[in-house]
Amino acid sequence: MSEDVIAVSRPATTASSGSRALTLSAWSWIGYEATRIPYLVLLKIYIFAPYVSKVMIGDAVLGQTLFARYGFVAGLVGAVTVPFLGASLDRMGPRKPWITACILISLPLLVSLWWAKPDRSALSVHAVLVIVMALNLLFVYSEILHNAMLGPAVGMSRVGRYSGVSLGVANLVSVAIMTFLLWGFALPGQLHWFGVPDEPLFGFSQASHEMERLIGPLIAALACAGLFMLLRFTIDAPASGETFSRAVRLGSRDVFALIAGLRKQPDLLKFLIARTLYADGFHTLIIFEGIYASGVMGWHGFKLLSFAVVKIAFAALGGLLAASLNARLGTRRAIILQISITVVLLVMVLGTTPDRMIFFWPHDPAAQPLWNGPVFRTLPEVAFMLLSGSMTAFAVASIASGRAMIIQIVPPMRVGSYFGLFGLTASTTVWIAPMLVGILTARFQSQAVGLAPIAVLLTLGAIGMLFVKGGDRLEE
Repeated sequence: MSEDVIAVSRPATTASSGSRALTLSAWSWIGYEATRIPYLVLLKIYIFAPYVSKVMIGDAVLGQTLFARYGFVAGLVGAVTVPFLGASLDRMGPRKPWITACILISLPLLVSLWWAKPDRSALSVHAVLVIVMALNLLFVYSEILHNAMLGPAVGMSRVGRYSGVSLGVANLVSVAIMTFLLWGFALPGQLHWFGVPDEPLFGFSQASHEMERLIGPLIAALACAGLFMLLRFTIDAPASGETFSRAVRLGSRDVFALIAGLRKQPDLLKFLIARTLYADGFHTLIIFEGIYASGVMGWHGFKLLSFAVVKIAFAALGGLLAASLNARLGTRRAIILQISITVVLLVMVLGTTPDRMIFFWPHDPAAQPLWNGPVFRTLPEVAFMLLSGSMTAFAVASIASGRAMIIQIVPPMRVGSYFGLFGLTASTTVWIAPMLVGILTARFQSQAVGLAPIAVLLTLGAIGMLFVKGGDRLEE
């Protein structure tokens, strides 16, 4: 996209940047995020993926290995396609039509997951994994396009604050959805408390895992609602007049020019390397959080869903934490602090099992429970919940801060190209951590050992951020 086109759109998108009140454009951008994040939370992390691993596959270690292998393939496909998408759309202008295309393609895939039955009578395990891999790619494409709209939607002076606020709101929406699923489908028949239905709503069968299979169609409905808000209210870049073929050709040239020009932008190059390392770690951590908790702690059904509700409540706090830290410390310092704390908490999580807390404190599984409730009855379970929840808060905060820093340090008229470039590096290496997780999990038959590379990648990313300049200015 030309600078002249950007200049035309800038007054409309930043006119209210000095005001505390968010515009309708900003709220609709946040609203789309609030319908996008439940895909990660419900399908990829806490409900559907653990169901496939523990029930359809029937072996948590094998499930983690298979998800890692399919993640490796998806990462390679993304590496080839993601950067050119961002650069081409910089040339064309509007992102909304392409986000719409991603959503429309994903809808039948999401609905098809209803037929991921426990007995594999409709969809096989490999068919489900292929569908999830395709959905992951479509999610990444739409995510890059949505992120590129952040500056115009909320105003450039407030991207650090509202990148975090949007994730906080999105995770609060996820908490509300998961609480409803817990109350209406998982707890009936398991817990006889006041207000809990005697049977799952709508005649759903817990034995057939219909709640877990509902996740795909539910996310499809949310995607439609979010797309409506985005199309109706969010400010988009104006059309440049470039044809698709010319935009692809020039966008491809832009990608190579950006890569070649990194030698003249040492701080951007350092940030690119650091972000590649820690983003790969966070991406892999997101994929395997639910699978790990299911396999190690033995949680499934409403226990895993209860854990997920707690985790996403912490994630919402993480988004708000990022907004505060970005404004007070600047995004670079905030990222370093957030990653460092995440690493410490991750190591503590990996050292907590049903019979041991943080490596050093053994626990007798036969000991008297803390209470007679349905979940989190032992000290290791409570410790795992609190440590893992805190880890999620700081992980989400670092993701929000990283997105804000990209917006702050790259030229506004090339934001899509740079998101594509960062997507390229992330996609090029995103297969490394899942590959290592798969290899180590299979080699040592240990989910904890399998996740150890994540801590290494996060540590290297935090060290790399120490050498980056920029992203330190305080917001208005």
